[in-house]
Amino acid sequence: MMVHMVGIAQNVSFQLGSYRVIPNENCITYSQADECQKAILQPKFIDVLAYLASRYPEVVTREELIEHIWQGNTYVGSKALTNAIWHLRKQFNLFDSQIEVIETVRKTGYQLLIEPIFDEVIDELEPLLEQTQQQLDQTHSRVKYGIALFSLLVVILLMGTVWHLHQDKQRSKQTYIEQLTRLPGAERYPIVSPDGRWLVYGSRKDGKSTSLYLQSMKDSSLLSKRLTANTSSEMRAVWSPDNAYLYYASEQNRSGECQLTQLALASSKTKVIGECYRDHSAIDISPDGEHLYYIWRAKGAVRSGIYQLSLTAKEAKPKRLSCQTDCDFVDRDLAISQDGKVLAIARRFGHISEDIFVRDLVTNKERRLTQGLEDIRGLTWHTDNQRLIYSTETSGIRKGFVLDTVSGEIISLDIDGLSYPRYNLTGTELVYARYSKLYQIAQLAVAEQIPSMPFPLIVSEFSHRNPDYSDIAKRIAYVSNESGHNEIWTADDLGHSRRQHTQLKRRVAYPRWSPDGTMIAFLAPDENNEGNKIHILDISTGDISILASNYVSHRRLIWSFDNKRVLTSTDAGLFSFGLDNSQAQFLGDIRVRHGEFINDKELLLSRSGRKGLWKMSLDTPDQLSLVISSKKFTDYYNWVVTAKGVYFRQMASQYQIISFWDAQTEAVRPILKIPSSIISNIGALDYMAKRQQLLLTLADYSQRDIMRLQHKLLY
Repeated sequence: MMVHMVGIAQNVSFQLGSYRVIPNENCITYSQADECQKAILQPKFIDVLAYLASRYPEVVTREELIEHIWQGNTYVGSKALTNAIWHLRKQFNLFDSQIEVIETVRKTGYQLLIEPIFDEVIDELEPLLEQTQQQLDQTHSRVKYGIALFSLLVVILLMGTVWHLHQDKQRSKQTYIEQLTRLPGAERYPIVSPDGRWLVYGSRKDGKSTSLYLQSMKDSSLLSKRLTANTSSEMRAVWSPDNAYLYYASEQNRSGECQLTQLALASSKTKVIGECYRDHSAIDISPDGEHLYYIWRAKGAVRSGIYQLSLTAKEAKPKRLSCQTDCDFVDRDLAISQDGKVLAIARRFGHISEDIFVRDLVTNKERRLTQGLEDIRGLTWHTDNQRLIYSTETSGIRKGFVLDTVSGEIISLDIDGLSYPRYNLTGTELVYARYSKLYQIAQLAVAEQIPSMPFPLIVSEFSHRNPDYSDIAKRIAYVSNESGHNEIWTADDLGHSRRQHTQLKRRVAYPRWSPDGTMIAFLAPDENNEGNKIHILDISTGDISILASNYVSHRRLIWSFDNKRVLTSTDAGLFSFGLDNSQAQFLGDIRVRHGEFINDKELLLSRSGRKGLWKMSLDTPDQLSLVISSKKFTDYYNWVVTAKGVYFRQMASQYQIISFWDAQTEAVRPILKIPSSIISNIGALDYMAKRQQLLLTLADYSQRDIMRLQHKLLY
């Protein structure tokens, strides 16, 4: 009986206090006094709300909701359910922020807090019965046409059979992957010409500057052709619809000047059409070839964003489409639909989470499609203008997905290493960059006369990174994906006795021990998987608390000497947050990338946009002094303070050097020269004084190549 009632309730309109839910129209209306508002939501969101209403006042488990709404598909349903609840709450809050409609019951599920009042079922059924009777009467009066109708039915059945056979054939197609590039190098950002004949991609070979290369899609025996000079860097390009031009960002190696460039393929002539941000900035072109869309940061702009540039108007100026002030996000990637009507946007909240939005280019209205992705690595439209193919990196593993922009359904392509996909307009396939990366925590003995190469501290098939050592706890805190998610782990100074401390199943990052060795501060997204918040882990109890902050994004954390406060930069500047959740203290309009206290008042730090190592006093935070010049000190994160000086990484074009700055003599002494890119740019450096060893994060890159993919989900 319950199943029957639930089935009816799912289609029957009902009242929730001042709200009215109309499932057949996928809408919620709100009425109070003279005010009436209406919102259209995705069908799955309404299904979740209607199911909770049908079970009122019971608590409905997540498993039951996934089973009923997503037919038991846990992989899709788990994230989709969280997304649905978030959107429903957001919509109810827009109507009335004072009324809570849905409650989360910890470790169980969800409960509707307002009693639903369903419309009379008979009112819904009577028109249907009356209509059915009329149809029966009409059918009875037309019996003489039965033979013709039967013949028509046979034809329809035959057509249906043919269609289903075609669909079955499409579903039965096997996944086919072909490697398109084989030369040494790191190939990224592939794109096929509109006529399907040529492939263009960016590549870095032999540690030199990045360049664009052209390769035949029809004859794999032909060698690739370099399109751009070695005096500049280019990584990402887009074809004009007529196959005649390439558009890309070109960054001069010496001056750093970036120019938006048009390259004529027939003559190899280039033309500067504007300024750009960096060599791998996202770029796309409208199907009619009239507009470029790209990521740029104009002079005076606080942050980068999406710009539109006319390719036909004389002396056209870029038009900014992104938010400019008081924004809690940054637009990172984009792709325009094949009909030119919709722009898909990868948007980052804080420094950890990203999600996909779509923007109607006629109305400029935006709609959010995902909730709680980690790191989007490319997106592209299917030719049906409804599906998006995108790649994400989750806990160090990259995979591709197909997203239906209408239903919100997400299906995995189940292809490891898929990144920067691009759909081939002439077929039912895509090209992508195959990419895998393994992080390892390594130790480097710095007291030896002839230092050896760094070697892994923990040897496994999992990624371990961002080590931070406590002399008091005698343990190394680090991030590992050994459990399937990036979590906080610790190990002793030999890499043994490993222990997992968090089970957030969200992307945690950058652990830092408190000076007394009792706590670990780290960053992780909030409960909606957005931005990042300051988390404090109590090692003795395992309890985790979150420090109160009005900001979405926080940079790496710095403990105060007394273990009572944590310093970090936000978009508004440097703040000090108390563990007692007292009022945050504003220290100055400075963006600190990484810092370490050298006494209770002074700290050394690296700054956003300013190379060199700096010193700041809490008494005069606006007066900074340069400790190591920008010519010698260019790394933001890979450095550590010791009792005698600072170990840090120096970078060159084809190699890196681990060096030591002596605090007494102020001289810089090189310790070890290592290959380029062996140390992660977003890693961390630490020092174990007793063992006289550095801890660092190695980035083990495999060969990166361009691949062609045919897959049943792409038809």
